[in-house]
Amino acid sequence: MKRYRLERIVMSNKFNGHRNAITKESIFTALMQLMEKKDFHKISITETTTKAGVSRMAFYRNYETLEDVITDYLNTFFNEYERQISSVGIENPHDIILMFLSDFKSEQQLLVNLVKCDLTFLLLDKCNSFLEQICEKSVCDKLYSPTKEAFTIKFLCGGFFNLLIEWASHDFKESEEYLADLFSEYC
Repeated sequence: MKRYRLERIVMSNKFNGHRNAITKESIFTALMQLMEKKDFHKISITETTTKAGVSRMAFYRNYETLEDVITDYLNTFFNEYERQISSVGIENPHDIILMFLSDFKSEQQLLVNLVKCDLTFLLLDKCNSFLEQICEKSVCDKLYSPTKEAFTIKFLCGGFFNLLIEWASHDFKESEEYLADLFSEYC
């Protein structure tokens, strides 16, 4: 009898996890649609949840603010990208950059919305922490002093972030290969 209850709990947790993922996706999608038409600071949680078709309670189970919705999505995006790198085993900086740009190109509207709504700092924070990890593993020459390595990583992170912003301002016209080649010259 106890095993049956445990199986029901496990099944219930899987269902709840799936339902929660759908709720988060619905909220994010609604927020992106609203950001295309409206200033971010004028978008309310109620407006977002209504558009998403979820309750305010569902929102507050997952987030405190609308910025948290974007941060959560960026965390998921970067975690998936890190998983891709690990599974493929890419060690070449050019290939890492190319994969990242290709993945980010599929998120064009997110980047455009962040720029339009002056929320690029959310992306910069994530780029800094993530790219620092990548640079420490594969880009920086381990012969650098710790100070030189830290400055080099920050330089590369800022350059990459600004490359993304500039790419968005050019409506993503340049190819990922061109940008990866350009950025790789500095790695």
